[in-house]
Amino acid sequence: MILSKASKQNIILFAAAFLLCGFLRVLLYAKDFTFSFSSLFCGVLTILWAISVRKRVTDGRLRALMLWITVCLLLQFVLQILRYEMFSGQVTAQRYLWYAMYLPMLAQPLLCFFLAVLIHRPKDKPLPRLYALLIVLGVLLALGFLTNDLHFFAKSFPSGVMDDNGQEKNGWLFSLVKLFIYGLYALTYFVILKKDFRFVGRKYRWLPLLPFLTGVIYFLLYPLDVGHHFFQTRIWNMGEMSAFCIIGTLEACIQVGVIPANMGYETVFSASFIPAVILDQGGLPVYQTAAADYPFAECEDTKVMSHAIQGGSIRWTVDMKQVRGLNQQIEEATAQIEARNAYLAEENRIRQERAELETRNRMYDSIIRIVKPQFDQIDALLGGAESVPEKRIAQIAVISAYIKRRGNMELLAAAGTLTVVELMSAVTESLDYMRLCGVNTAISSVGTGSYPAEMVIAAYEHIEAIVEESLDTLSDFMVSVRSDKRKLIVRMMLKADDFLYESNGAWQNGEGFSRKVSISKNKQDMLIVLTFTEGGGRK
Repeated sequence: MILSKASKQNIILFAAAFLLCGFLRVLLYAKDFTFSFSSLFCGVLTILWAISVRKRVTDGRLRALMLWITVCLLLQFVLQILRYEMFSGQVTAQRYLWYAMYLPMLAQPLLCFFLAVLIHRPKDKPLPRLYALLIVLGVLLALGFLTNDLHFFAKSFPSGVMDDNGQEKNGWLFSLVKLFIYGLYALTYFVILKKDFRFVGRKYRWLPLLPFLTGVIYFLLYPLDVGHHFFQTRIWNMGEMSAFCIIGTLEACIQVGVIPANMGYETVFSASFIPAVILDQGGLPVYQTAAADYPFAECEDTKVMSHAIQGGSIRWTVDMKQVRGLNQQIEEATAQIEARNAYLAEENRIRQERAELETRNRMYDSIIRIVKPQFDQIDALLGGAESVPEKRIAQIAVISAYIKRRGNMELLAAAGTLTVVELMSAVTESLDYMRLCGVNTAISSVGTGSYPAEMVIAAYEHIEAIVEESLDTLSDFMVSVRSDKRKLIVRMMLKADDFLYESNGAWQNGEGFSRKVSISKNKQDMLIVLTFTEGGGRK
């Protein structure tokens, strides 16, 4: 791994800001309204760094934790300014602000530790539940410090003056808080270095340790109070040093690649083979690719494109030869697709017409097969004679009416049902032709409705069968049709010489309906009742 030019500049700027903070603190010491200037300066730098983190860090979990760390640092700076500037001389308020500063101080190592653990950790791999005990312990320690005035386990005041005037004494809770903070920071650096050695090259793997070592040296020299010997004040406050150590470590992890961020694009851009150049606001080149020959010359085969970006613009060239070639290929492919679609549409139309024709032919063949016995009767009645008696012509008309109506029913049966109206219309036409044979006819109906097509057709076939068998001797014929919910009842009263009708089981139940035949006869008069019931029948 090699640090880019921008990464080195960021490291130098960070170090310069750290040194500038100490320099300004010494320079402005004892000046009015400047006692907390260093805290304000660090707060501004922390906000700027948080803005850059939000733009750079790509892992949402790490980005959120780093932003929360900056919130804690800002809270610590605010509490410092309030305590030493805004509430100067108010002992009680200063003491509680002093206690409150331990809230961000306890939260920072917790957040840093969880951030270190989540680095390069799969998102679908949850953290061990044991880690929740650290949060619980941190909350308990914070509550213990906030309630110190009730028990004095953290700070005690033998002199009776409850203030950090140097006379207070540290209790066991204070020692536990320090152990918690320093222990978590040590674990954090251990985890970071472990992952640093795994993912970073040998040359820069120690870079995140430098801020930590700076902080160690500071805290070791803190009791010696070196700054007061030379500059009458500490060069850096403890809060400022903690902020620079935390931010420095995290920034070092970003720069060396331990924390994934959108960096190093200038190297990728320079190595690209696309002719492109990035310009500043003045139009001067900042970055350009290896294939770029700037300034670009625009011609018929080369088009120069431009797009505004933050801080300038980017320009690149497009080879129009390839574009024109691709457009021509697209046009040819579109024409082929349109021709293919037209061919397929015509083929589908022909297939549909053929299917309709085949369906129609099958239906007509079925009708011819159904009415073939009637055609045979007509042939028998004609008998090949040149002249046919009028009575036979009338009988042929009756049979022809059945052929027409039966074929019509077969076509309508495709819908699955037939109406009583259709049955009455067919029977009425047959009776009209029966009058030509000298038969007195009558027809009546009660109710309307729709029934399964096979059931209505069966009723019509029954009527036609009786008519055909008795037509030679039939003198009177009356038909009554009654529609009653799921039942269709057909009554036929007829008068004929020497006519005997028996069902003899020839008529069986149909698919989806059952039938019942009742016959009564008195001399020449006969009553036939056909009852069709929807449901049942053969499966």
